[in-house]
Amino acid sequence: MRLALVLFLVTLIVIAHIFLWRSSMAFELKLTFTLLNTIGWSIVLLPILFIDKWLDAIKRRNSDKDSHDKVT
Repeated sequence: MRLALVLFLVTLIVIAHIFLWRSSMAFELKLTFTLLNTIGWSIVLLPILFIDKWLDAIKRRNSDKDSHDKVT
């Protein structure tokens, strides 16, 4: 489910950028909007990615500890 949501968001972002770059706006304005959009999505998505990786590492560590405790 999470992968489908990410793919859907990426698809929408790519479509929006295609329409942006095909519009009749000035090149500098298109570039500015693209850079602002990239920075904005990075600010939103990178912390989510890092927290997800951190939680996966904690879950893995806890499952390793639980399996080690059951063996001994």
